[in-house]
Amino acid sequence: MAGVIDIHCHVLPGLDDGPANLPEALAMAGAAAASGTTMMVATPHIDHTWRVRPQLIPQRAVMLQDALRDRGIDLQIETGAEIAISRLTELTRSELAGLRLGSGPYLLLECPLTTAAGDFDLMLRAIHSQEESIVLAHPERSPLFQQEPARLQRLVEAGLLCSITAGSITGVFGQTVRRFSIELLREGLVHDLSSDAHDHFKRPPGIRDALASAEPELPGISRQQEWLTLLAPAAILAGEPLPPRPSRNDRPR
Repeated sequence: MAGVIDIHCHVLPGLDDGPANLPEALAMAGAAAASGTTMMVATPHIDHTWRVRPQLIPQRAVMLQDALRDRGIDLQIETGAEIAISRLTELTRSELAGLRLGSGPYLLLECPLTTAAGDFDLMLRAIHSQEESIVLAHPERSPLFQQEPARLQRLVEAGLLCSITAGSITGVFGQTVRRFSIELLREGLVHDLSSDAHDHFKRPPGIRDALASAEPELPGISRQQEWLTLLAPAAILAGEPLPPRPSRNDRPR
């Protein structure tokens, strides 16, 4: 069975609301490897709550990778960040370069979890117009897009990509989020399925089995599993064009 690339998780110890220390980070990484994940992109919060210093991210990633190797856990750690749009103007070009996902050009930007940021999509368009490549983190959990899905569709049509959380499909964040996740999958607006994991028990890192729970509403969606969890994320990390999306083949004959 093909591996899984997780481009959005909080696995680095002692930086944000992810694992507090190395043993907790190892437990989370071990759970990811056991579930079939072969690569995790560590994306700590870059916002006004945690105030993570960007230069700490590669240091913690090396520490975690070394510890995984010492314990024989076969999991590759890459780096990135989940960036609040309000922090973008405060980051230098060199800092932004170090926060991109893997070796590619993409920035992972956090979608607001309230309706207060009514100008969020306008700000995104302004950033995108500066030739920044953007992946949106958990847009399915944003009331802004739940209430007006066309706003998200316009952003995708403009070239932005969407990464949704595996737990959103399985109902972890409630039925409103689940229904919207199903709608986004149906409309082909999802380009990646990530864990957004924070630990190994409450917000665990499993991704592989999430799509199966959407089969009743979206027959054949599991045919897109490899594309959503390996092929598309690999292209994002490499800065390459996304490969063609497989069809669900669910139209009645």
